Amino acid sequence: MFDINEEMTYLVYVMQKRMRRQMSAALDRDDITLEQYVVLYNLVDQDGINQKSLSHKVDKDQATLARILDILENRGYVVRRTTEKDRRAFLVFITKEGKNKVKEIARRLGMVHKEIVEGIPSDRVDLFVELIKQEYAEAEVIVGTATAGIPWGAMVADKLEKPFGYV
Repeated sequence: MFDINEEMTYLVYVMQKRMRRQMSAALDRDDITLEQYVVLYNLVDQDGINQKSLSHKVDKDQATLARILDILENRGYVVRRTTEKDRRAFLVFITKEGKNKVKEIARRLGMVHKEIVEGIPSDRVDLFVELIKQEYAEAEVIVGTATAGIPWGAMVADKLEKPFGYV
């Protein structure tokens, strides 16, 4: 008989819920959502990216990304500028305040990650990452979902040196 309590997909789901609660608690004091953080995080390496490319990178439709950018811009974390070629297109830049916020949150999320993987031998974590590298070598972006692995996705993206998005 199929025992869901022993299946990897369910176990990852349960673990992800725990991790999500811990990550959300770490972000709550900054009054920033994980989606907003992912946008800021991705701008650190691609400052000045156009809004359309950014929407693909973080796997958000353009309307959702525009709302996220409105919030981040109002908080002083990003600025949008029109391009000379097309005044309807925007380039998105992270501000110094935005970079500082990413560093601050990244340290905290790093501590949360350490707490989460505490007790898991590092060779097991490395094996998990290696399996993903082998099976999804052609992946351009690593995406975590709300029900199956934002923290693991972020860890894998970091290990693979790939952009990370949240769905």
